[in-house]
Amino acid sequence: MKYILLLILTFNISISNAQKLYVWCPEHVEAPTRNDILRSDTVTIAFFDARILNKKSKIECNSETLTDRIFEQIKQVYPNIFFIKDNSLYRSKDSMNTILKIGISAYHAGFGTDISAGIGMIGGSVSTMILPKGMWNASTTFYTEITAPKKSNKETISNIGSQDNIWGYKSARKALNESYTKSLQQLLFFIDQNI
Repeated sequence: MKYILLLILTFNISISNAQKLYVWCPEHVEAPTRNDILRSDTVTIAFFDARILNKKSKIECNSETLTDRIFEQIKQVYPNIFFIKDNSLYRSKDSMNTILKIGISAYHAGFGTDISAGIGMIGGSVSTMILPKGMWNASTTFYTEITAPKKSNKETISNIGSQDNIWGYKSARKALNESYTKSLQQLLFFIDQNI
């Protein structure tokens, strides 16, 4: 009976202490427009949100809002290209038209600790010390693929951001925005090279 109670207690503690992930809508990024890139055909963008977030996650930006923000950012940067958003084409093998596929596998922030260990002298004897430091860590990962009638290219774009836990959730948002901005910049360079 003791073992069953101990097992139940351990299970409850592990569930209650599971990592909580935080998701906020990305801030608008000021990126220079690419007026020199001209296309006569239409580019279809298909998104797929493959993130797996646990039930304890705090989500203030749903998948549709996130993909809409990325889509609007791309349209703003490339004003001379006509973009259409059609998520149903993500798994399509159609190469008659230009399709940009963006799979989102990570866009979230979580709290973790960075632990440093040290050895020193305290009161004339050798002692070890453990110094934990709270950090907010964020990750943004895009799997991108562009298929056109004559060529195809793939790239995985992944960036992390870390901030000290000085301002709490504000630090988490800053870390998430940092990783998103880096990933968006690399996504735009990927589009530059392949369109």
